[in-house]
Amino acid sequence: MIEIKKRIISVLAAVALIIGCTASVFAELRQFPVELDGIINEYPVVVCPGVASAWLYYGEDYESGQLVWDGINVNSLLPNLEKRMVDIIKAAVNLPFDKAESLAKVLAEEIEHTWEYMACNPDGTSKYDLDVCAFAAEDTTNFALFNSGQHLAVYEQENTKTISNYIGEENVYNFYVDWRMGAEYCAGKLDEYIQLVKEHSGKDKVNIFAVSQGGQMAATYLTLYGYKGDVENAVMSSPAIGGAGIAYDLFNANVHLDEQVLAKMLELNFFIEEDYEWFIKALDIGIIDDLVNAMIPNLIDAMAYWGCLWDLVPTEYYEQLKAMYLTDPACAPLVEKSDRFHYEILPSVTETFRYLNESGKAHISIITGTGSRVISGLDVYSDGIIPVSSATGATCPVFGERFADGYVQINECGGKDKLSPNMQIDASTAYLPDNTWFSDGNFHGWTYWSPCTRTLAIELLLTSYIKDVYTDPRYPQFLTSDHMAYGVNFDFVSDVPGFVDSSCKSLVVKNVCDKATVRITAVYCKQTPITFDLAKPVTLAPGESVTLDIIAGKLPKGKTCIDLTVCFTM
Repeated sequence: MIEIKKRIISVLAAVALIIGCTASVFAELRQFPVELDGIINEYPVVVCPGVASAWLYYGEDYESGQLVWDGINVNSLLPNLEKRMVDIIKAAVNLPFDKAESLAKVLAEEIEHTWEYMACNPDGTSKYDLDVCAFAAEDTTNFALFNSGQHLAVYEQENTKTISNYIGEENVYNFYVDWRMGAEYCAGKLDEYIQLVKEHSGKDKVNIFAVSQGGQMAATYLTLYGYKGDVENAVMSSPAIGGAGIAYDLFNANVHLDEQVLAKMLELNFFIEEDYEWFIKALDIGIIDDLVNAMIPNLIDAMAYWGCLWDLVPTEYYEQLKAMYLTDPACAPLVEKSDRFHYEILPSVTETFRYLNESGKAHISIITGTGSRVISGLDVYSDGIIPVSSATGATCPVFGERFADGYVQINECGGKDKLSPNMQIDASTAYLPDNTWFSDGNFHGWTYWSPCTRTLAIELLLTSYIKDVYTDPRYPQFLTSDHMAYGVNFDFVSDVPGFVDSSCKSLVVKNVCDKATVRITAVYCKQTPITFDLAKPVTLAPGESVTLDIIAGKLPKGKTCIDLTVCFTM
């Protein structure tokens, strides 16, 4: 009986955490100052968001039709959960005996009911004639949406409010598209939309800010239509250019939630400066794994034929999953479109991106997080959702490993060093080796929430100041996230952050918290005995830093990797 109660409590606590995390996306919009060094180019900004963002309706027009998708709306979700609470509790009691099958059935029924209009036919076309809530440029600006009371339909509000401070809400445009369709379809719609934005704004070009699936849309658009020269700057944050690890895990019914990644995601999402990883680890996360994996077979009718999901399957897993789900001859049109994306469009991204940047037809930049396993369990370096290799084209070892000492990067890149200091990323194979930034510790789409990447993204989007990863030493290619939830940030005093040489004599430790005071108690290195000038604990207020000199020991010679640990309390 104790085990049953524990599992019920774990399910309810986990559901509460997930709902709370989702709610916070809408409930807490925090703004931070951004100071730019470049001259604002004043081109309008087109925002391409992630999967499931655009509102969809069924009917003759938006005003009289039925809104069938308005994102993950917690307010509409809770009443449905309350109605089925008795069924949910009964199913939860059965968890130790049926591996979540009863609970999965209840939840799948609700999702299928909610997603009745969202299903697609085997050929990838929509079962119902759905449309986006708006497409005309004048109806999709931040100014129009805020003034019509549709603030939840505004994408990436932290980023776009900051952008609006420089170019005005009337010059920030939200691209609405039926995101269930494939990348090539969405790219064609984006090309149409950009023509409308140019006409409405009176400008000959636009800037693009793309996130997640929006990055795949934008990358496909630039590959197919970039020759037109309609884009000045394109900044992609956590782009799913080559797919998402979570898409593979879901289709493969092989979800194994990583408790540590989930805990850190929640802390960063809530701006929690204290450490609550112990709470997540205390939950029986395996229950959620069983639940999700048991639900997947019941959700095939709702999502198996969404073209977007097939384009989001990383190419190395595509044929395997296609053989599992798309063997029906009726699927041939869907397969043809997704094959074209995987085997024609995606392989052209590198050549096209480099041509556009070198020719001046566009300036494309990529910023992605790294350092985490995919939250659903895939063993690759990622931002929790998108593998680093998919977002950037870079090469990485299996998660948890690093390249061997003495590893030589795959491409020469004109003699430039493209290996990350932790030996986990070879950026020489990236789509854009000189225009891609990696932020260790940043999670999916959270560019804005880390000060170093927040300013970098806005600078790249609105100005021409930063040409590449060598323009400004404050924004090196390999960054470490300084999100307040991490407590402290530290680095050796050297010419290139993250890298050290024998001349390095000191370490700078900074309190990156917004409110909490931290107390630095110890610093140690696993690989070599180094003693720092820390005779007693040092207390740092928010924003304060301390320089600690090396007073004994030497840094190792040669190209090797060392791990440094800073211990602190709050």
